[in-house]
Amino acid sequence: MNEIGILTHSFVDAYNGNINRIYGGGLERYLHEICGIIAELGRKPVIHQLSYCGDFEKEIGLVRVHGYNCSQGDSIEVFNRMTAEAKGPLIYSSFIWEAVEYKSGSLGICHGINWDYHAASAEHKAEVGRNIQHALGNLKKVVSVDSHFLTFCRAICQYPDPDQIMLLPNAVDTAWFTPGAKWRGLEEHGDQIHIVYPRRISLERGIIPMMLVADRLLQTYPQVHIEFAGEVVENNLITKAFRQWTDSSPYQERITHRSYTFQEMNEAYQKADIAVIPTIFSEGTSYSCLEAMSCGLPVVAGNVGGLNDLIIDGYNGFCVSPTEEELYQSIAVLVENSELRHYVGANARAVTRAFDIRIWREKWKEILRSYLGLGV
Repeated sequence: MNEIGILTHSFVDAYNGNINRIYGGGLERYLHEICGIIAELGRKPVIHQLSYCGDFEKEIGLVRVHGYNCSQGDSIEVFNRMTAEAKGPLIYSSFIWEAVEYKSGSLGICHGINWDYHAASAEHKAEVGRNIQHALGNLKKVVSVDSHFLTFCRAICQYPDPDQIMLLPNAVDTAWFTPGAKWRGLEEHGDQIHIVYPRRISLERGIIPMMLVADRLLQTYPQVHIEFAGEVVENNLITKAFRQWTDSSPYQERITHRSYTFQEMNEAYQKADIAVIPTIFSEGTSYSCLEAMSCGLPVVAGNVGGLNDLIIDGYNGFCVSPTEEELYQSIAVLVENSELRHYVGANARAVTRAFDIRIWREKWKEILRSYLGLGV
């Protein structure tokens, strides 16, 4: 079977040395779906990824995974080693903002711009522009999951073919991520309000403002319970700070933390009343946002990256500056107003039908058939 190589920074959990499982992030979920489509087309998906636990080779279902040790080396050098060793047509699924030595004519994916932190240096942002121009000079096509990368390229870069960058937002399985019994009025839960933060415990995903907001919510509203539903990287400073916060909180009996598998994630939304996506930078069309919306939850999100492509503020969610005060005020309004929660959540569920994964899969099949020169 002909191979298609996918180069990325993460797929199986090589952060924590647990290479028997796929890491529970949006990038990894996206690649899992892409691999399924590649297999449907009769090709063998092979993932090449960075590893922090040494070189490895692993079979995960239909996917062969090669890990390249980068514990001591430069990640770009390791990425270039992947390019040299990978076989077949290649798909670059991360590091498009770095000076990677691409195999000319390959396919690229931008999962959201990650250089949109307001305090990052102008020099760094200018360098990113140069690196993106380099990518466009080498890649046959780039699939962008949100409009912000497309706009960035139109404003900063030069490329003769306007269709070289294709906008294809992320998707959600609306038949799997459905409203729970509470949303349908089939389950009594008194006056308790369950808030879910369905994100990795990381700086860019807004864990710091979320912890500050959680302190205020838990103090003000005794009916509020908050679940942090996301992965951690062990021995990471943010992870240590988060655990110290949960262990020392006077409201710890109303705080939970759990990492869900892809198949379990709908449970986290179906038992919640509100979802919070407080990203401060580096965001595409978030799976977490789409999944929460598909389950009929009102979402309070940072007005960052592709979240602005998903939420019409005040209609199917709230898009606010990802600061403690802005997040708190929007969540508090939803906590206090059940009719507003239902109105916004119902609209959120309706909007996600336009992002159904069946539409996305068909579009990706078209992209891959064209790239590989396959007939319809």
